[in-house]
Amino acid sequence: MAFGKAAAVGLILTFSITAAQFPVRHEHLRKGCHGLMTVDDAGIRFTGESGHQWMWRYDDIQRLTLLPDGLRILTYQDRKLRLGADVELRFSGKLPAEELYRHWSAKLDQRLIAEQSFGLEGETLAAKRWGAIQGHEGTLIFGQDAIAWAAPKENRRRRYLDIINISSSSPFQLTLTTFEKQFDFQLKQPLSEDRYNRIWLDLERKNGRLQ
Repeated sequence: MAFGKAAAVGLILTFSITAAQFPVRHEHLRKGCHGLMTVDDAGIRFTGESGHQWMWRYDDIQRLTLLPDGLRILTYQDRKLRLGADVELRFSGKLPAEELYRHWSAKLDQRLIAEQSFGLEGETLAAKRWGAIQGHEGTLIFGQDAIAWAAPKENRRRRYLDIINISSSSPFQLTLTTFEKQFDFQLKQPLSEDRYNRIWLDLERKNGRLQ
């Protein structure tokens, strides 16, 4: 399936079930370089300017984050000048994010994080997500295989298998605990006990913890 031309580097983006190639920009501390990213069943490769070339098998990826404008790859390699902090690389570009998300979902478990909602459809709850500095108003969407948070300035999607627990301390509060972090929401309408129990049971069944 062809997705069109990439004017920045004059390459053609292609995608199939087992392989994809697309142009991206590797973001450096200063400036950056363009290159080609290849995704297949074996892993992810980047071939760029200035001799920048890497190949990661899926077992070599500690966390892969799909962003609205690119992706981040956190490796297990130490950053020697940062007291053992792991090396994380950022790539920007227009990606076939939804297709990559489906492809990587079969390869990565909780290591795959999507900062996009991908137009998920399902039951909704209007809410405000509490943040360390400021909150964001948006909508929680409960789909068939994932829960999404859609807001003007942030979007997220977490598969049910990425969610450890759903809890509530009042009809106007809901917490999603994932392997990555905890998300707290202030609900704009009360969540009835029956509706909360249905959401909780749905999560437990889809994660295989209940039959």
